[in-house]
Amino acid sequence: MKKLLLNLIVISLLTSCSEKISTNPNEIYQLWSGNKPTDEIKVINGKYWESAHWSREYILFLELETDKKFWTEFKNQNNLIIDTTKFDYSISEKPNWFNPSKKSIKYKINDNFDQGSRYYQDSTSNKIFIYEIQL
Repeated sequence: MKKLLLNLIVISLLTSCSEKISTNPNEIYQLWSGNKPTDEIKVINGKYWESAHWSREYILFLELETDKKFWTEFKNQNNLIIDTTKFDYSISEKPNWFNPSKKSIKYKINDNFDQGSRYYQDSTSNKIFIYEIQL
């Protein structure tokens, strides 16, 4: 009985520990938000990597087209502030489509544990570019 239990534990650990990679924008939005996109959210592009580690380490790129209400709520819920730094050295291996316009305003989370996640909002096109990293 002990051997069977040990085998089940090992099998469970091995099968649940595989990295996740996706370029399906709607799937990535669901992985990120836990919900399907609503009618107000058009998911245009995405790239996602999640480690096989139990701590859910991930790197995410999303391009969304939304209404202003979504952005206002998102910004407030996530405690975002304008990031005045000029360069994004922390963003590595970004996809070709991840090109926020020069009119975009760059935001970051207002806390002391900034790993480099950045959020770009262009109010003229209602596009949002999201780069999140959790390592």
